[in-house]
Amino acid sequence: MDTHVADRTLAITRLIPALPEKVFAAWVEPERVKQWFGPRAMTTPRCEVELRPGGLHHTVMRDTAGKEYDNPMVIEAVEPGRRLVLRVPEATDCPVPGAIGTLLFLPDAQGTRFEARWDHPTAEMRARHLEMGFERGWGETIDKLTAHLASPEPGLCPMAAPLSPEHGWLHRLLGEWRYETECTGPDGTPMRSAGRESVRSLGGQWVIGEAEGTMPGAGAVRWVVTMGFDAKAGRFRGTWVGSMMAHMFLYDGALAEDGRTLTLENEGPSFDGQGTSRYRDIVELRDADTRLLMSEVQGADGGWTRFMTATFRRAG
Repeated sequence: MDTHVADRTLAITRLIPALPEKVFAAWVEPERVKQWFGPRAMTTPRCEVELRPGGLHHTVMRDTAGKEYDNPMVIEAVEPGRRLVLRVPEATDCPVPGAIGTLLFLPDAQGTRFEARWDHPTAEMRARHLEMGFERGWGETIDKLTAHLASPEPGLCPMAAPLSPEHGWLHRLLGEWRYETECTGPDGTPMRSAGRESVRSLGGQWVIGEAEGTMPGAGAVRWVVTMGFDAKAGRFRGTWVGSMMAHMFLYDGALAEDGRTLTLENEGPSFDGQGTSRYRDIVELRDADTRLLMSEVQGADGGWTRFMTATFRRAG
């Protein structure tokens, strides 16, 4: 891609645990679009789709105050189950007139690699779109799409319930990752390690990460983390077990308002081997391909000390 085109483009990619034809259908069947479309605080009471080049993909979103946002788009191209190209009409109140969105629905081992790319007529319009909240708005929208697609069919299981956007947020972690960690040894010396992690979905309810690598003083290690969301309690729940200890860490946490940071509290053996201590793991999404894991321990004075930081980067 040449520099000038790159200066006018915004894009987001996500792995979704559903087949491409199902993800595509969720975009073009009006009754389904109304169930998930829009950022977290929005509902979509109206939708019209004419699935043909030149047809409309027209949604109306509504915020919590009742204000409505008209979102008419022209369908430029259609490849059922694979590609949908949308154009914002020039004669519209939308702040990005003439922008073209290309949605790709690509087969993947996890289900679908969904890519949304927006090309803008000018670099200034791209900057305006980014400032409006492109990353957060599209991130939350795809969270809702993922939760919609992964939710169990009504009536199949009396214990099952529709999934929430928080379940969709957890699915941002899907895929293959390489990580590097740096922690502080007992004498204050920095210690480093590295490894790989593979994160998959379990029925949409859970994400499961399986990792293997090295740990200073422990050699080769493996661990498994599970993470889900308890909609009734409004809390993230999970577990962590590793080959280097017998203790199972139980996670309880919440997502920050910025939608990027998940703080998970837990309790485990103290570093000195005497009793237990309170810990917290902080997951921070830097971008679609980079996340941090920061571990802290609570001292006797109630303060928190960071002792480990891991950087995860997508491996492919």
